Amino acid sequence: MSNTARVFKNNVADQVLEIEAKPGATKFEDIQALVAGVKGRELFESGDLDNGIWSAGMVVGLIDDIPSCEELITRIVEEADAIINKRLGKMASA
Repeated sequence: MSNTARVFKNNVADQVLEIEAKPGATKFEDIQALVAGVKGRELFESGDLDNGIWSAGMVVGLIDDIPSCEELITRIVEEADAIINKRLGKMASA
């Protein structure tokens, strides 16, 4: 198979690797049900990370947590305030 992709490691990705590791040439039909695009859409809708497969780049290794929107905005504002105070502290307090 020539279609390769970097994907998030989950149960589905492990199943695909197991099938590909078996002796003999793996055909797309052998893994088609596991990698079908519809499964990825279902995964994003349900939030079940083991329900499908999806592309993931190297940056996925930099993700440490998945905050709520409120937590993320609060964190961004706090970090921005800290940067402003550190770099422009005298100007900001004037």
